[in-house]
Amino acid sequence: MLDDISLLRRIAAAPSVSGVLRELVEFDVEDVASVDGSTARLSSSVSLCVIACDGTAGRFFLVGTEAPSRPVLYADSEGSAGLIGSSLAITLATMVALPNWHDLLGFSGGGDLDQMRRAQAWLEEGMRRSHPDLDQLQALLVGELELDVLDDPVLTLWQSVRATDPTETFIDDGDGGLPWGSLFGEWTIERLMRR
Repeated sequence: MLDDISLLRRIAAAPSVSGVLRELVEFDVEDVASVDGSTARLSSSVSLCVIACDGTAGRFFLVGTEAPSRPVLYADSEGSAGLIGSSLAITLATMVALPNWHDLLGFSGGGDLDQMRRAQAWLEEGMRRSHPDLDQLQALLVGELELDVLDDPVLTLWQSVRATDPTETFIDDGDGGLPWGSLFGEWTIERLMRR
């Protein structure tokens, strides 16, 4: 497994890989220069380094002082933030296995693992309709980035978000300094299935 800096360099050096990451899992390292992460902080004053953004003003941060592997925190544009992986390699492996990871968290019934498993089956079906080449894209990313294939990516994601210290608060001074809530959404997949 590659360390954080090696992974970021590999992504930046391969436009085809960075393009697939941006398209499939909304992890965009190319536009990160336009993203201001300087106003974001943790209540404990642990440092954050913005490394990527998504298409909806969400930001990905490495947490803590420089080290080969650091936890990754994601802050969305809706006022939620939390850890999504214990390292960049684990984060990317999870996102590649679950390209709908953000929706999966949103329909987690407040962080219920069983609800997430039910949502994953339904969301994956829709993902495969919109990306018939999903297996090939995932294989490309796993190979090019030397990612591990996770035994249970839903469990890995759930554990990562639950590992967010409840006493630690993500604060964005650009939004007035308000603390942000959990990435676990209260909805369940039944809300979508009824449509």
